[in-house]
Amino acid sequence: MGLSKKGWNNVLIFACMGMIIMFNLMNDKLVDNAEGQVVPILPEQSMILTLQYPNYAIERLGTSWRVNPGDKLPTDEAAPLIQAWGELTGEVSLATSEEEGYRVTLWLAGQEHPTKLWIQPQEGLITDIIAQKTWRLMPAQLAQIDKG
Repeated sequence: MGLSKKGWNNVLIFACMGMIIMFNLMNDKLVDNAEGQVVPILPEQSMILTLQYPNYAIERLGTSWRVNPGDKLPTDEAAPLIQAWGELTGEVSLATSEEEGYRVTLWLAGQEHPTKLWIQPQEGLITDIIAQKTWRLMPAQLAQIDKG
């Protein structure tokens, strides 16, 4: 049983519509991987509840911050550090490095699981361990958050 000319036209129309829908759904995935694009590291308007470095953690207490243990970071440095993380942007990078680094874990409001980042200060790279996204930071930005 063969299709008529009208039938084949309908098949082509639906195939084209399917491709358009597929490309529209994939658009966000394709744009996120554009190397060289400067994007925020954390989701926009995200609220940091806990910021955990290897030697200490900063926790939100109402409108202020508590550092555990307090001898690793002065309490007055906690708020500027949290603000620097909230404003952090990086250039999307496909680079990899064998440099040693350290892990920073961020608990954000509204997220079930923490964001785990691997920081490589010498290379200026920060990698989302779970999402496998890497960003290159400017030296001034890295100096603001490199408190590990």
